Amino acid sequence: MKFPKPVLLALKDKDIYIPTAIQMQGIPVALSGRDMIGIASTGSGKTITFALPMIMFCLEQEYVLPFERGEGPYALIIVPSRELARQIYDVVMDIFQWLEKDPKMPKLRAGLCIGGIPIREQAQVFKDGVHVCVATPGRLSDMLTKKIFNLEASLNLN
Repeated sequence: MKFPKPVLLALKDKDIYIPTAIQMQGIPVALSGRDMIGIASTGSGKTITFALPMIMFCLEQEYVLPFERGEGPYALIIVPSRELARQIYDVVMDIFQWLEKDPKMPKLRAGLCIGGIPIREQAQVFKDGVHVCVATPGRLSDMLTKKIFNLEASLNLN
């Protein structure tokens, strides 16, 4: 699969020219919609390995039927700490910003669902609709219980 030019520019901006071992093995598996377990050392590119296929899926869905206010997320990433959630969110948002620079690309949105940030701020982002949610378990549970958003649109891979 070829990636859109803005995605390639985002990778180039991060000095990523050649995929790492985990990326060479994991990206094709994830693009095919299959489950996988990837084990690799810190800094080996695991986030890009799952983020690129996730972003491609969101782009594909946005072309088929554009998002409306309050919809989403298609993708849910649950992590154990706020710090890791922020790191992953930043990687996703960086690629989204590169996509936004191309007028031919649809706008994708992400939401950060973590403690330590006022829930009202996060709620507004989700009310506008997000394609990707990066969350910690506690805040995710809180926001789902308060019906700030739901997971009906999320892809469930069996």
